[in-house]
Amino acid sequence: MSVITIGSYNVEHDGWTSDGRGGGHLDKWYAAHEELGKIPFDILFRQEMTHSRENGKRLLFEAERMLAMRGFLAPSETKESPNPPGIFIRPDTFRVIGEWPQENDWWHAPCAIQVKFAEHSTPIHRASVHLGSRAPERRQIEARSITTWNRRNLAVIMGGDFNSYSNSGIELQAFPSWPDLLDRGHQEHRTRGGVETDTEPDRILTAVGLDDVAVHAARHLGQLDALAPTASLHPEITRRQGPRQRIDQQRVSRALLPALRSFTVVPLPFSDHALTYSVWDSDELLAGLERHPTFDYRHSTPV
Repeated sequence: MSVITIGSYNVEHDGWTSDGRGGGHLDKWYAAHEELGKIPFDILFRQEMTHSRENGKRLLFEAERMLAMRGFLAPSETKESPNPPGIFIRPDTFRVIGEWPQENDWWHAPCAIQVKFAEHSTPIHRASVHLGSRAPERRQIEARSITTWNRRNLAVIMGGDFNSYSNSGIELQAFPSWPDLLDRGHQEHRTRGGVETDTEPDRILTAVGLDDVAVHAARHLGQLDALAPTASLHPEITRRQGPRQRIDQQRVSRALLPALRSFTVVPLPFSDHALTYSVWDSDELLAGLERHPTFDYRHSTPV
């Protein structure tokens, strides 16, 4: 069985460590990419590529060398949070057929490209996303923008930091006790009305057939560890904001899900987020792409 491996990783501030005097170093960036290079990714979604546009995109091209992949960067970043998402792909697995920049109505503009897996298959919209951290209203707008990607002639595979929560009902970690948090701002950023946990992006995306890959792995493959919390890995953050939560997700068009073979969450010492990666049967993925144009997305996950 040949497989496709898909990863997603938010490397905090692109691995930059400040020295507190206006300088710093990128030791974590290099260590992270040495570790990522050990995994044979066909697609890697990255978030917080903070320094990868500087100096003629030097870090982007250095990552291409270390990963042996082709890299793309979101078209812009906000001045208040210059942390653009990016994508790396293996060119001998996927052929790029277009870049699709979006900037309006996003806190972090996504990095979005379209590829072909096989010449006669349905094209795939690949996107690395980082939903806004400050307001549930902003995340709802961004999630509704994502819904436009899933079309009859276009399937979706995406990964990112969703800064919100799953409504699966089978999560391994309970939601924070919001009134008890020391970080009162975090309560407002992640709830509606201060008490209702923000699961709205999950509801919106699931409603249109962009399903959470980890939830499928848990429900249909018996891989409960797929639901392991992903952030924050920093104890000083969890002390103020509550226990780790599963906010990093991979999502795909529902017709593709029967191709999934495994989903893994890997805490690494380079970031406040864990790495996620999934493994897919390539023949079944191609079958899912062929099924997608006529699939009835009113129905639940095909098994």
